Amino acid sequence: MSSFFFYIFAIILVLASLAVVLARNPLYNVLSLVVVIFALSSLFMILEAFFVGIILSLVYAGAVLVFFLFVVMCLNLSTPTLTTVQQNRFQLLGWLAGLMLLAEFFLATKAFLAAQAMQPVSEIRGTIEAIGKILFADYLLPFELTSLLLLIAIFGIVSLAKGALKTQ
Repeated sequence: MSSFFFYIFAIILVLASLAVVLARNPLYNVLSLVVVIFALSSLFMILEAFFVGIILSLVYAGAVLVFFLFVVMCLNLSTPTLTTVQQNRFQLLGWLAGLMLLAEFFLATKAFLAAQAMQPVSEIRGTIEAIGKILFADYLLPFELTSLLLLIAIFGIVSLAKGALKTQ
């Protein structure tokens, strides 16, 4: 049963990823990216990486993509009013996203209860403790290099922003 959901969410992920790249309207790009994040989060749930799936949904779909959507809407790209067909498409996408969220919740609950019944509490995969042990024991160097790379990127963005402000 979980392989069925895996393929469903994988197909949704691929189609929504194509929509992110191929859509001409930036608003459609961001909304498609929200669907991508929920589908990817669902895949992590199916693979019993509960913490990663929930954090992906909360942080990226709940914060970062909402910020992207806010920025795109503040740009006021003067998109024409939506036709009835476009409104129906958005309504269909909204229902699809809601059903994906409901399926994700169902799969997470089912997998968590099954894992809890089959294994002792200390051996459950996908918990914060298990991820912390792996991250800070086996993958400490890549983790630190990634944080250094992000710090360098922040410095680059700040210097570019200062240069752009000086030219105005």
